[in-house]
Amino acid sequence: MGDRTLFDASYEKRRNPLLNQVLERLYPIYSSEEREVIRIDSISRVLLSRPSGRGFVNRDILETVLGNLLECVAPGSHNVQAAGPSDSLEEAIGEIADQIYAMIAQSFLAAEGNGRDIETPALDATFSLLADLPHLKSRALWNRFASLKDPAVWDAYIMGRHRSRMGKLADLDHGPVLDGAIDARDFKPYRDFLKTQNLDFAFDYLMQLVISTYPGWRVLFYHDVAHALTVSGAAEGLADVERIPVPLLPRAISELGGRYYQADLHPETVIGDANFLDHPHRGLTTGQTGVIGSGCYIYPCTMGGLSGRVRHRHPEIGDHVQIGTDATLLGPVRIGNHSTVGPNTQVYGYVQTDTDCRIASSVVVGTVLSGDRRPGIIRLGKGVRVGDGTVIENSTELDLIIPDKAEIPARSHVINDGFGNPRFVRE
Repeated sequence: MGDRTLFDASYEKRRNPLLNQVLERLYPIYSSEEREVIRIDSISRVLLSRPSGRGFVNRDILETVLGNLLECVAPGSHNVQAAGPSDSLEEAIGEIADQIYAMIAQSFLAAEGNGRDIETPALDATFSLLADLPHLKSRALWNRFASLKDPAVWDAYIMGRHRSRMGKLADLDHGPVLDGAIDARDFKPYRDFLKTQNLDFAFDYLMQLVISTYPGWRVLFYHDVAHALTVSGAAEGLADVERIPVPLLPRAISELGGRYYQADLHPETVIGDANFLDHPHRGLTTGQTGVIGSGCYIYPCTMGGLSGRVRHRHPEIGDHVQIGTDATLLGPVRIGNHSTVGPNTQVYGYVQTDTDCRIASSVVVGTVLSGDRRPGIIRLGKGVRVGDGTVIENSTELDLIIPDKAEIPARSHVINDGFGNPRFVRE
């Protein structure tokens, strides 16, 4: 870029063809109603071009840009509707393209200085992100749908207005139906289920409640934007566009999400969709090399690392996993699909569970270093049940195998018998 301004003739020449390609991808994902209500807050190019000092990013501008991106995936959910006619989709996407480009260009300039031409990587990263909007919009929708797992969506308003039809609500087991709809990526099974209970009228209100007031899907969207800026490779649907990781900005977005919602999601954590973060304001942490699947129900918890080395060092969480309040998972822990980690439970070190495991509350499962020897893995088989207050530890080099369907009573203490089998210690 040298000494040129951010928005010069060279920028315009390459921007416009890329904008046209992106618009071709975006038109099909918006209904006429969505195109009518979408509102993008404008920022002057003069302000966008203004250097932000060593901090590289103007937080106020970044908040506006993230709010505008939120409008792109959930039109009408964030910005105030103006009194006059709305901007066309072309104008809205063109405006936000300039804003994203300025943020990314400032990031490259802060990291690399004026000596390199950063216009091409900044433009490529900008339009790669915009080309991801169909994917991001779908993810945001399914993260909102997953929030219907919260029984509190059936609030006083809807219970009071339809009291005559709410009598059997307490007996409904709607969780498996929600999970089935998530697996099928289709609302219909859940709507049909509500219809059989004469509760179909509630669906639109429940979704409105989530989009208006629930924080979990919003912080997950912030993470999606930050994560998209960390990936490399060809941009989907765009010719001759190769994206590279953007410096600095993904972490700034993550920090802003943490400031708003106390959910510290590292931008490089790989997170699936259709996840519900319940009460994230109480604190939620993920790490750089962590993985979280889809359909999970996660309360405030910590999923951190134990090693200071640059390697895989954070937990991997499967699909449809529930993690309870104040649970702590540290290190290369692997939790299998459809498993539960109870509140106040600690799982650390080399621990792996198979599918459908149930670890109750206040449990400790972990590997213990003995000298310089790496301890063996604690492997919980399929369908294992671990009772409250239990301690399972392994300090030997042999793996400790808890067999399929095993049931460990509450307040047990289990160690390796020296042959890889569980031994109950009586205290």
